[in-house]
Parts: sequence; C-alpha cells; structure tokens
Amino acid sequence: MGAIGGIVSIAFIVWFYLTAEKKKAPAIQWAIAGFISYIVPFLVWVKLIGSKKMPFSASLGILFGAACAFLVLTFVLKRLKQPE
Repeated sequence: MGAIGGIVSIAFIVWFYLTAEKKKAPAIQWAIAGFISYIVPFLVWVKLIGSKKMPFSASLGILFGAACAFLVLTFVLKRLKQPE
C-alpha cells in the first residue's frame, strides 16, 4: 500500500500547487502544505488503527488522509482572495 500512498501524496502536491498558482498564492508553500495535510493524517491512521490488524486499514488511511487534505484545500486555499 506504500506505493499507492506515495502516488496519492504526489497528486495532492500537484493539486495544491496548481490551485495556488491560479489563486496567485505562493505555490511551493501550498504544495508543501498539501503534502503535510495528507501525510500526517495518513501516518496517524496507520500507526493507531493499522496496529490493530484491521482489514483494509491502509486503504482507509489513504482515504482519511485524502479527506483531510481535501478539507484543507476547500476551507483554506480556495477561500483566499486573489491579490488586486
């Protein structure tokens, strides 16, 4: 499941970067924020739930991390006002 998690993290980096460029926000910083907003919840999920030998725990961790990153993108980046 590590390869899929890595691909998803790269996808969030690119998505945050491109969205930040459209908003004329600092794209590199937002790409890093996209990575962090995905990987931290993913790792927390895997460490807390994955240790219980729950079926599909890594897949659920990917979904949990993706949901957290999506929420950060929606409620923070997309609400930035563009510079005038």
